[in-house]
Amino acid sequence: MDQTPHDAPLTAAAATPRRGTVDSFRLLTARLKGQPPPSPLPPPEPPSAAPATPPAPSPPPASPLPAAPEPPVADVQAMTHGAVPVGPSPAHPPLPGEAATALLDIIWGAVDLPPQERSMACDTLLILLPQLPGRDVAVLAERIAAMEAPPGPLASRLLRDPRPEVGGVLLERSAHLEAGELLAACRAADPDRLRHVARRRSVPVPVADYIVQSGDLLCHLALLRNAGAEISFAAFLALARLAGTHPALQAPLAMRADLPLSAALELHWHLPPELRRVVTARFLSDSATLGRILALAQASGGAAASIGVPHLAEVEAALAPLLARRPAEAAQNLARLAGITEATVGRIFSDGQGEALVVLLKALGLGRARFDVVLDQVRAATGLLRDDRPQEELKAVFDALSFTKARVMLIYWDWFMRKAGPYDIDDRGGPC
Repeated sequence: MDQTPHDAPLTAAAATPRRGTVDSFRLLTARLKGQPPPSPLPPPEPPSAAPATPPAPSPPPASPLPAAPEPPVADVQAMTHGAVPVGPSPAHPPLPGEAATALLDIIWGAVDLPPQERSMACDTLLILLPQLPGRDVAVLAERIAAMEAPPGPLASRLLRDPRPEVGGVLLERSAHLEAGELLAACRAADPDRLRHVARRRSVPVPVADYIVQSGDLLCHLALLRNAGAEISFAAFLALARLAGTHPALQAPLAMRADLPLSAALELHWHLPPELRRVVTARFLSDSATLGRILALAQASGGAAASIGVPHLAEVEAALAPLLARRPAEAAQNLARLAGITEATVGRIFSDGQGEALVVLLKALGLGRARFDVVLDQVRAATGLLRDDRPQEELKAVFDALSFTKARVMLIYWDWFMRKAGPYDIDDRGGPC
């Protein structure tokens, strides 16, 4: 059997190989390698007596060129996948933004990162901060704000940044800031930063109270429109007072889902007629339970209002000084009949819209026919009602009110004037 390798050079004997033979495969291999096929050899000469001339010595084989050094395995893998080799090159150090991104990836992506390594990555980021352009710092703030456990020193540094795209982003979006940090940021902040805090997904009670005390109208609006803000009762009362001079606060406050009944009935005084109807419809209803609570409050002394309905003649006698332009005497008489303080009646007289007087007359048991007459007399003789308030609107309010609803409103208004029940708070919002 022929043991010659298949890619061995052809010999003279195989100049014209037959197809399918080993020599034909060698010829094909030579062609694939780019070597010219060997020229056919002349036929052998007959032997002669004279010795043949010795062939010329073949040239020595060429020495191979030195191979180029292979790149490191890491670089080969990086070039294979189209990535930059890991590790900074001495000739091309990374830019500060690239270094910051790499450090954030280390902090964010490494679940089992030892605390000391995480701490060093954070400290390195603090060193890089002054070198970063504003756009990179803004991106860094967004990523820190989205972290479940942001690095404390780094978050505190960014929180103090006055730029809205940096410090404002953390104030508004970071869910892991303590109430103390938020209060510190509020106290040293301008109104723009307060608005960022007011728009947070969760605003604790002390922070919401501080925002209300700031007096900034846009902060108040942002707080009222934020369903995640926890507003205290004292803050609701403060906002109710402000709503009288800032109409923009009225609708958001009246529609606030967590507005307490006691705050809503105090807000009633500072609202226009259409929103007063909204508050009455939202918070007052006729039910057996409400009637029972009202009776228990009156019987136990928790409400100063009387239980019984006075006679019509007593009501007429109490109203007579008012029609004679003696409001102080009338307030004393009506307060005795309704079981409320004179201060409460005086406040009712001060309501030029007229709803408060309608509530008082309804609670005194006045019928519709007599109410129409008394209303006309009060408008003509006292000047308590505004001229631009139509009588028909006040009559519609009277028809929509029940005796129970009127008594509840009267009791809460009296509690407020006496600083009793839910209104027993000091100027700081706490119990007296």
